[in-house]
Amino acid sequence: MEHTSFLTQIIPPARMVRLLLGEGRDSGAPLVWSSFLLRQPTEEGLLLYNTLTLELLHLPAALVPELETLTGEADGRVPSLQAGPAASTGAEGGAPSPRRELREQLRKKWFLVPADLDQHKTALELRKTLQDMEPPAGYLKKYTVFTTTACNARCFYCYEKDWTPRSMGPETADRLAEYMLSHSGGHRFQIDWFGGEPLVNLGVIDRICARLRGAGADYRSHMVSNGYLFDPALIARAAELWRLEQVQITLDGVGETYERIKNYKTGGEGAFRRVTENIAALAAAGIRVHVRMNFDLHNLAQIEELADWLVARFGGTPGVAAYPVPLFEDPEDPAAWHSDEERDRLCAAELDMRARMEAGGLRRSLPLPREPDLRMCMADSGCMITVLPDGKIGLCQNYDRSGFIGSIDGPEPDEAGLCSGRALREEIPACADCPIYPGCIRLKLCPTQICYPQRRRVREEVKKRSMLMEWKRHQKQD
Repeated sequence: MEHTSFLTQIIPPARMVRLLLGEGRDSGAPLVWSSFLLRQPTEEGLLLYNTLTLELLHLPAALVPELETLTGEADGRVPSLQAGPAASTGAEGGAPSPRRELREQLRKKWFLVPADLDQHKTALELRKTLQDMEPPAGYLKKYTVFTTTACNARCFYCYEKDWTPRSMGPETADRLAEYMLSHSGGHRFQIDWFGGEPLVNLGVIDRICARLRGAGADYRSHMVSNGYLFDPALIARAAELWRLEQVQITLDGVGETYERIKNYKTGGEGAFRRVTENIAALAAAGIRVHVRMNFDLHNLAQIEELADWLVARFGGTPGVAAYPVPLFEDPEDPAAWHSDEERDRLCAAELDMRARMEAGGLRRSLPLPREPDLRMCMADSGCMITVLPDGKIGLCQNYDRSGFIGSIDGPEPDEAGLCSGRALREEIPACADCPIYPGCIRLKLCPTQICYPQRRRVREEVKKRSMLMEWKRHQKQD
């Protein structure tokens, strides 16, 4: 890591980004702050993160006031932070002043850029070049398998609630297992069991995994489940035969609130206790559990109660994590979108609950990326598919929107089909100078891709918490 009297480098720029961009340019035009800059004060100074190059720097407090003198323009991107006396600017005609040296370092590192640089175009061209350089995987890395579209719960907000229940039969399961074996190329691959509720049709999970294990396949699996149908014997089988590593389980509230929203077909009395006991049992068996806390205006108070309950019950438990997720607004139904005031409330609640989970030992800030995000999700990966109960192949579990690109029985998806999910949504005016734009990929087929100021603030705040986490880690290692 670089260290000068001015800047401490916490994370270097991504290797290929550095090679492609080179040193920051000096066109002779006045310098301005990069549009792709996030700032986070620390007790010792200020963190600067470039979301284009992925470099993270720390500036000591004594030099923070100098930032306002580097551009000579009031662009509003660097706040006034009186963190101590400014450093001396050096003698007339002597060695370069700290201000000038700091300015040059930040220019070379793309934190300061010429005013005539089209930053948005630069970011777009960089991403396109990196994507074009990305080698094809050569095999399928992940299968999201709908064992069934039936479910033992009846959540009122579920996007699948109007789907016709269908379950995979044993013959389709056998053909799918063979398809996986013939498309893995001998590499490890992942299976995500999905539904409906995948455990409603657990027989096909057993059948597929038995065939894969018998053939010596290197597979691991994850699952999205409501957790209700697990029991001790099934958890043991999941760990051994299914090679289950992680389960996502959704909770919408505590006790009766949860049971009312889930509305289990079997009555559901005592369901909250049963599911939370299963969370503990899964974690004890070495299977990670990610508790997804779905919330909206209808259960905002109850989800905050759930956050406190989870910290008290599972805080610090190895293998258990929790995170809040606001229910998505449908981009095709603007009439149902929340008002700005409602979005303010929801996003503030999300940040507050994230902080509670982190303080309570149920979540850690994610490390900052070391390489650029070139793909959004499985839909644009080119190497991941979903398989429906009848064997049809799609690109996303929201298959009613994404369409199909083939079937395990033929025709075989070609490269064009596997990559057909990469079409992007039309950009909005806010993209022009959004600080998180370089890592933002908005797919046309994605039903969750509504962008509004409150969501952008959440994403920025999450990045800033990661910046602080990286700084604290650096201090411990230094």
